[in-house]
Amino acid sequence: MPRMHPTRPHADANRSERQIFTAFEAIQDRDDWVVLTGLTVGQHVAGLSGEVDVVVIAPGKGILLIEVKTAEHVEYRDGQWFLAKNSSPTKSPLVQLDGARRSIRYFLKNRELLSGDEPIARLVWFANLGRWQFDNGSPQDLTFFEWELAWGDDLAKPAETVERVLAEYVSWYGTTEGLLVEPKALTADHAGEIADALLSNFTAATTPGTLRAARLIDERSLLEQQEIALELLETNPHLYFDGPAGCGKSWLVAIAARRAARAGHRTLLTCWNLLMAEELRALVGSSSLDIEIADLNSVMLRVSGIENNPVGADDHWFREELPARALEALLAHPERGGFAAICVDEFQDVAGVSVIMDLLHALASDADIGRAQVVLAGDAGQQIMRSTNDRSEPLAAARELTPDLVHVRVRRNCRVAPRLLRAISGQLGRPLDHSGDRMSESTFGQLDKVTVAEGRELPALATALKGLLEHHQADEIVVLSPFGPRSSLVGRLLSRVPETKEEHWLHEHFGGESGIAWHSISKYKGLDSAAVVLTDLSPESAAWADDHGLSWNDLLYVGMTRAQYRCTLLRAENTPWSGTLDPELGTVRARQGIRVVGGPSSANAAAAMARMAGH
Repeated sequence: MPRMHPTRPHADANRSERQIFTAFEAIQDRDDWVVLTGLTVGQHVAGLSGEVDVVVIAPGKGILLIEVKTAEHVEYRDGQWFLAKNSSPTKSPLVQLDGARRSIRYFLKNRELLSGDEPIARLVWFANLGRWQFDNGSPQDLTFFEWELAWGDDLAKPAETVERVLAEYVSWYGTTEGLLVEPKALTADHAGEIADALLSNFTAATTPGTLRAARLIDERSLLEQQEIALELLETNPHLYFDGPAGCGKSWLVAIAARRAARAGHRTLLTCWNLLMAEELRALVGSSSLDIEIADLNSVMLRVSGIENNPVGADDHWFREELPARALEALLAHPERGGFAAICVDEFQDVAGVSVIMDLLHALASDADIGRAQVVLAGDAGQQIMRSTNDRSEPLAAARELTPDLVHVRVRRNCRVAPRLLRAISGQLGRPLDHSGDRMSESTFGQLDKVTVAEGRELPALATALKGLLEHHQADEIVVLSPFGPRSSLVGRLLSRVPETKEEHWLHEHFGGESGIAWHSISKYKGLDSAAVVLTDLSPESAAWADDHGLSWNDLLYVGMTRAQYRCTLLRAENTPWSGTLDPELGTVRARQGIRVVGGPSSANAAAAMARMAGH
């Protein structure tokens, strides 16, 4: 797939220009190509300024400048062009390209980026007309070649069209006396230098900060497109949004809660994860509406009148004893609930836990959740807070809670770069459950796998983070581990005095508001970051997860899909991507995240989850 700049069509692009963009975006086997669209030529040698609709830089082939035209009727007669219903119907599109070609050649030569023998060809592409509509009455015209025209039929084969035109150019001009044409002079590195020069001089300079601002605008726009689901379903009081990572489920739940509160309903927006609750709070924003946004543990503590969890509290406290106390308190003080709208994100974390299901009922007005507005969101594939033999089917549990709910499948990825998502799927052997992508196919996404020798984990981590800091700000990066603070690589590092240069550097860059964050995978579930580094990946870690009834494949899937654009895996040799421990052989055998029936005890799993979440 070529590098597309920009990564989506310009806002004012017409239908033909968008068709061309989509055609080039869909190319799968030209990864070293660079495609620039809507390139403004400010340093024009034949006028004040100009524009090239498409510039294709194809290593080993040449550079092709494309003018995209939309016209109901095209006529060329006596050296004159006429393009019906075009803004400049008599202006020659080939002359436009000649001016742009001279300007670009002059610009690149002045910067010593052009040796002079690189092919630079031109092409006029009539995307809305078929080749069968073309009747060339002057095939020997002196002003242009027929191969310098492309048609709607060629949209199905954009790479072949570019290569055909450049080959024709080289074939003709390569035999011209006194003219040197050598496509091999355009190497992949040379193509990158040319693209960087054109971009850096025709657009504003970029920094990690400005790139981040642009990404945030795009990300919010993509999420907002999901809101149409709420508008289509607004007459249904009970909804369950079901979808894989990256489909905007949390956004939909947060917006549903905000809408309910704006309608005057006392609203609860909750989840199991503390960090996720903070994210939901940020999505909704500050307001004076009657809405409580908190993790379920905080809700239960408030309802029970308890200030803090006991020191050393275990899974029994969080999932059984505290919910039971909250239920008792609600019987005596129903006003501590009384919610007319209850919205729960990451529902799979609590689905089927009977005492928590009873608690949700009791939190509703008149202790009847059937009369409340209920919006739930979950993903059965992300149940890493529970052992594999203690899981429940979230959708079935949601239907027991509110039998008349509407099951809404959200499958359009709008958070993870498509290239990265496909790489994760391939790495884990886990088929994608997405129907498509709202993000552009050309959005940069990268999965890096680094095999780390024993004892070199910290230097490898420092190297990975330094590379990411060239493209991202520190607070856009998070380091995740299967383990919590006491057992993870970063946790162990920060618990002692640094000794080496790399350790000092890591100490300086972790923590604080502007530092690199680090968490367990389970604690960061539901959240995302531009770049993620996964540490503590080893056969021993996989065996540990299996021994405690946890799905290693699910852990890796959740950890890797926290990344939006870049994910780096620091792994020991022979680390499995999906495995269950063979008790006889003492090795890990591959599996595809299959649920284990009759696995380790829930007590072991609870202890493991407490360790992972940092309790």
